[in-house]
Amino acid sequence: MSKVGDYMSKTLYTTSPDTLAHEAIDDMYKNKISALLVSGEQDYEWIITKTDWMLLVLKGECDPKTLKVSDLMTKIVNTVDVGQTIAEACAKIQEKKVRHLPATENGRIVGMLSVKDIEKYFLSLHSKTDF
Repeated sequence: MSKVGDYMSKTLYTTSPDTLAHEAIDDMYKNKISALLVSGEQDYEWIITKTDWMLLVLKGECDPKTLKVSDLMTKIVNTVDVGQTIAEACAKIQEKKVRHLPATENGRIVGMLSVKDIEKYFLSLHSKTDF
């Protein structure tokens, strides 16, 4: 069985609550990712995604140049353990309607599993079974 730890991104891309949101979005584009972990007093406590940004900006409810990460970040309530199977992670992503799950080991965030990582997993299965 394939585990989350085998397919997650092990690089932790982070930002702080005081960072201007457009700078955080620029970091996402530069690193070809769509979410950043936001540091808190205890480890990483929040997440900010491109979707959070786009929805608010497209609604015209903010000035994108003055908005801070703290205005957009969401409390991390859904995680997946590195030892869980990809199937378990898929079920959680579908149930919670999220595109990113911080991956934990011994209660600490050590990576990020995204829908894109799961796509890579399924593509690797296809390449192994293609005649």
